[in-house]
Amino acid sequence: MSYAKRLERALIEADLKAAELSRRTGISKACLSQYLSGVSIPREDRQELIADALGKEIEWFFPQNVMARNTAEELPDGRVPVYLAAAKLEMSPQSLRLALQQGRVPFGFAAQSEKGWTYHISSAKLQEYLGIKKESSAATEDPR
Repeated sequence: MSYAKRLERALIEADLKAAELSRRTGISKACLSQYLSGVSIPREDRQELIADALGKEIEWFFPQNVMARNTAEELPDGRVPVYLAAAKLEMSPQSLRLALQQGRVPFGFAAQSEKGWTYHISSAKLQEYLGIKKESSAATEDPR
């Protein structure tokens, strides 16, 4: 479920309108409208304000990140899914997609076609970026 859908659900559960959330957080109605429509995702400081005002944890808005972190899922060989890489980097999948589209990360890229964007994240390069070393059989052998 997207951030926009989770935010909409949280507003319903809290029985609040966007205007009241705007008043409680100091975030403009225009920005909240963009978050609710899925055009953008709030910065981390705004995510905290929204979560506090709605009585939720930030992680509630990004359940796929919590799942990936909590299951200690290892990175697969080859291509890594965006949700898993984002979880390992502790960022939202949307932010990672944007960084890939803009060529701002050394471990992957995005390619645009008529059907939309395709994301490619190299497991080996991501592990290197994160400082994760794969244990090889030679490293576990007795050096004598």
